[in-house]
Amino acid sequence: MELIVEQSCPSCGAAIVGDEADRLLQCPFCGVRHYRVTPGLSRYVLPDKAPGHIPREEIFYAPYLHFKGSIFTCNGKQVQQRVVDITQSGTGGTVAGLPPSLGLRPQAMPVSLLAAQLPGHFFRQQLKAEAIFELAALSAGGVLEKSPDPLYHRAFIGETISCLYLPLYLHGGILYDAVTNRSLAEGVSAAELEKMCLPFQNQWMPRFLATLCPACGGSLEGERDSLVLSCHNCQTSWEEVGGVLRSLAWQRLASLHKDARYLPFWKIEVSASGVEMETFGDFLRLTNQPLVVRPEHDRMALCFWVPAFKIRPQIFLNLARNLTLSQKRLPAGEAVMAGGLFPVTLPQSEAVQAVKTVLAEAAVNKRDFLPLLPGISFQPQATELVYLPFIDNGHDWVQEHILLAVPGSVLRFGRSL
Repeated sequence: MELIVEQSCPSCGAAIVGDEADRLLQCPFCGVRHYRVTPGLSRYVLPDKAPGHIPREEIFYAPYLHFKGSIFTCNGKQVQQRVVDITQSGTGGTVAGLPPSLGLRPQAMPVSLLAAQLPGHFFRQQLKAEAIFELAALSAGGVLEKSPDPLYHRAFIGETISCLYLPLYLHGGILYDAVTNRSLAEGVSAAELEKMCLPFQNQWMPRFLATLCPACGGSLEGERDSLVLSCHNCQTSWEEVGGVLRSLAWQRLASLHKDARYLPFWKIEVSASGVEMETFGDFLRLTNQPLVVRPEHDRMALCFWVPAFKIRPQIFLNLARNLTLSQKRLPAGEAVMAGGLFPVTLPQSEAVQAVKTVLAEAAVNKRDFLPLLPGISFQPQATELVYLPFIDNGHDWVQEHILLAVPGSVLRFGRSL
C-alpha cells in the first residue's frame, strides 16, 4: 500500500502531492526544496466529509498503526521471506465500534501529512509501535512459520511504520465515521470520549532541513525518496541522523561504459561473536562454500555487502549473498561523483540488521547451520556506501565486474515498497 500524501510547502504554503516514502520535497510553485525529518512516527490524516454543522473542534481522531516491510525468517533448513502491509487500530479496543483495520481506504484516497496544528481530540495511542512488529509477524505466520521446525531467527528489513488518523464525530449520541458518514456506535457520551483523548502535540510535527551542503554550501542532489543526498561541488554524501545532516564515507567504482547506472550498496565490516569468524576466509569456511580458501581470503576483513535500496525480499537476499561472496572480484573505487546514481532508500541501520539473514542465506548446509544463528551476533566496525556500475540492456541491469543481473522492472517496483 503506497500512501498518496498531500502536504503544504514550508516556504510558500502551496500544495505538494507525493508518496509516503518522499523525503526530498520540491514545491511546484516556488521551486524551493526541503528535506523532511520526522521525529518518531510519521502521522497522516484521512480526509473527512463531516457535515458542516459539526465544529472542527469536536472532531475526534482515532490512531491506526500502518506497517509495511519485508519479514525474513530462518527455521528448519530454509530462509523464507514475505512483504507485509497491514493497518491496526491503535486504541486498544477502548473505543467501541471502531473497525480493527482501515482496509483498503488509505489506497483509495490521498491522506494529509499532520504538519500543522489541527483542532479536535486525538485518542491516546494504546498500541505501542513495537507491538505492530508482532502483529506483522502473525500476519505473515501462515506462510513463513507453518513449519514445525523451531524458529532460529527473524528480521524486519526496510519497514515503514506510520500512524494514520481516522476522523470521527458525535451527533445525537451516535459515533460516526467522518470519512463515510456511517454510524459506528450508539449511546456514546462525548464526555467519556474526551477522557480518552489528548490535544494536538507539537512534537508530532515534522521538521524541514535546507538542502544545502554543510561543508561547502552547495546544492544537495537526490531524488524524492533519497535517504542520502550528494554534493557534486565538494564530492560529499550526507544522511540525516538525529535531525541534522551527517557526512558518510562513500565511493564509486569506475565503469568502462559512459552510460552506466550506479546501484548503491552498504559495505559493512563487522566483528562476530558466538562463532569463530574473524576474516572473509573464515566466512567462506563456516558457510561451507565450494571453493578453495586461499591466504588472501584470510587477509580480507569480514565484510557483508547489502543493497542500499528496497527491492523484493528474495532478490534482496540474492543480491546480498552473491555480492558478499564475490567481493574479492570488485576493484577499488574513489569518491568521485557521476550521473546515474540510483537513490539510497534503505538506511544503513536496516542493512546492519540484515547481516545475520545474509549469513544464513549464504550457508550451503542450512539444516546444520541455521541452529547456530541464535548464538551469533555482529557488531558493525565500519560502514561505507559503495556505488557499483550496472549496464542497462533494456531488460536487466548487469553489474560489469561480476555479471550480476537485476531486472529493471523489479528496481522500479522496489521504489514503492
